[in-house]
Amino acid sequence: MQIADPLGVPGAPLETLQAVLTHLEGADLTGGRLILVRDRQGDRGDARYGAVLVAGDSAVVTVPAFGPHYGRAGAQALAELTRWASARGMPVRETAVNPADLVRVLAEPGADEIARVIAASNPSDPAIYTALPPQRPDEDDWEA
Repeated sequence: MQIADPLGVPGAPLETLQAVLTHLEGADLTGGRLILVRDRQGDRGDARYGAVLVAGDSAVVTVPAFGPHYGRAGAQALAELTRWASARGMPVRETAVNPADLVRVLAEPGADEIARVIAASNPSDPAIYTALPPQRPDEDDWEA
């Protein structure tokens, strides 16, 4: 499997989303799938996400930059990535890894590691990721 260097900036959801969309613009995604990789089992409310987009014999990996852990922008970028993939007929799958392994798995993806992530992934409902969480009291509500 061909694996591109990880896309994005760790902890920068909008920049990472833009890097993915730019990289895959015009790509043939027939038969592809989006695999969301998160760092918390059973706790999506503060999870960090990265993504593996698989199409044919190649995979595009992102750094951890999506999800509620990164605030409203992280949740929004996760929702937009999921909608983008769904609009292209890509099923959404998810897998959880040990929080200590998340950065290692996504920052230096090897073919064996990505194959394990793909094998461990389970089908997931895209609506889980497209519904934005409620705004946190300390988020976007700051006054000087």
